[in-house]
Amino acid sequence: MLQPIKLESLRELVAAGSIQSATIQGQKGGYAIVASIGMQQRPLGTKFGDVRVFGNTDTAVKLLRDLGLFQFNLDVSNYEAVRLRAARPDVTEKAKTAAALLAHDRWFREQVIEAIAKDESGAATWHDHDAMWDELEAQAVALVAANAKKSEAAAAEPTLRSVPGKRRG
Repeated sequence: MLQPIKLESLRELVAAGSIQSATIQGQKGGYAIVASIGMQQRPLGTKFGDVRVFGNTDTAVKLLRDLGLFQFNLDVSNYEAVRLRAARPDVTEKAKTAAALLAHDRWFREQVIEAIAKDESGAATWHDHDAMWDELEAQAVALVAANAKKSEAAAAEPTLRSVPGKRRG
């Protein structure tokens, strides 16, 4: 395996004019930058010493351009599209939850602003807290009583039982 070169070293070699050519080389999962230094070919590495893999050519081109290399080769003969990093469904779920929370927060703030505007314009109708709860409790009692009457009426009705051997119809 070729020994990777760190970005700072590559930058110094480009500045000194020691880089003869560079190639963006396709490989499994992305693209690597390989620099020709004299008779050696050295891939760009990470700070940990691994070959740096770019997810797309645009990122690799931008880096070469930032280094001052404006002409380079592109070799996609060994390129194989695979996922560089494992899927993270937990992160996706967290992002969806965060987006929903933000949407609710935005809606709630709009409701508060609208209520304040109604109050300031005099269009808001205010109700006494205790009176409102008394009214709600009275409605609840009425619903319970109505449901109890329905249950009593249903229990008082005779039920039809089928006689074995005879059909209703």
